[in-house]
Order: sequence, then C-alpha cells, then structure tokens
Amino acid sequence: MRRPSIFEIATAFEDGKNGEIKRQQKPKTNVVVNTNRIGYGEKSTVSAFLATAYDEQGNTVDSMRGYFLEPGTDYNRAKREGSDTAIMSGSYEIIPQAEMRKRIAERNTQKGKQIKECDIKLRYNWYIDNPPGRSGIAIHGGRNGENTTGCFIPGDSISPNKENTDYFISDNGKKNELFRFFNNYGQDGIKINVGPDFEDLYK
Repeated sequence: MRRPSIFEIATAFEDGKNGEIKRQQKPKTNVVVNTNRIGYGEKSTVSAFLATAYDEQGNTVDSMRGYFLEPGTDYNRAKREGSDTAIMSGSYEIIPQAEMRKRIAERNTQKGKQIKECDIKLRYNWYIDNPPGRSGIAIHGGRNGENTTGCFIPGDSISPNKENTDYFISDNGKKNELFRFFNNYGQDGIKINVGPDFEDLYK
C-alpha cells in the first residue's frame, strides 16, 4: 500500500480524518467497438470504427474513432482456419493476451488435451476471441493486407494503391491510442461488433 505524502496527511488532518488516507476506487467501465466495413480490395478490407466507453449506468464516458484494415473478404472461406480472409461479421469479445492463453488452455482441456498456459505462445497484446472457424485473430500494427491473415490493423487514415485495387492504412499512433483506451476503460469487458457489410444487407 502506498504511503501518503506529508501534504496528504496534513490535508486529511485539517479535514478531521486524523491522517487516514483512503484511495477512491476506480469506477467500472466497459468498451464497445462498432465497425462498419466500407471498402473492399483484392487483398484488403477497410472498416471505420467507433470505440465507446460506458460506465455501470450505461452513460458514455469517452469515445474515439479510427479505421481497421483486414485481409480481403471471401465469405466462402471466412470460417476456414488459416484462410487469410476477413472474419465473418458478428459480435465478439476483445481480450488481453493473458486471458487468451487461459481460454486456449481451457478449450484444449475440454478436448482432452492437457496444455499449460505458460506453454502457449502468443505474439500480441489483444485478441478477438472465437470468431467462427478461426483462431489467433489479434489487433496489431501493419501497413497493408499482406500484413494480416485475418487480424485487425488500426490506423487513423486509409488510402488506395495506384491501381485502386487495394488499400494502405496509416497508423500515426492510433494502435497505441486504442490500446490505452482498452486499458483505461475495459475493466468490465470489451466487445466488438464487426459489420454490417454487404453480405448482411442481402440476408
């Protein structure tokens, strides 16, 4: 426990608290990330996102905007492991690396495989958990569709290539900004709603 400073003790004494210092508990908040796929290239998919933090009463606390770059969209292969395509639209949890390790270990145990959490090697800080047929879908840095096999690359602007067949994304600190947002407000969980996109419009 942190020892209070002389100034804090003096202030508490003047307030009649006899030098007792109590830390104020940080309010619980959660994050919802809504994405809207807006561009489809041969090897990349672009979506705009809005991340919103809510308190326990459902009031908006903070928000931020940006873009995600995913690999190309192919719904015939999107549920196939290692397909190198954008995941299916839907609602998922975003979880930190430690929680992802824990869930992988639990799922392997349910399948009769005993794997220790410490033996599970993961590269990234944040993961999108359990999209249909896929695993290892993370949020990480990059520049174009070749830098991802299903993961989400955040950035603050997008631009087409010379042939107008694909997209590049510019980070400019957006990944770190998003991760700080998760750390600051994701105590009660982080949810991502992927889509809607063209497939959803014709269901």
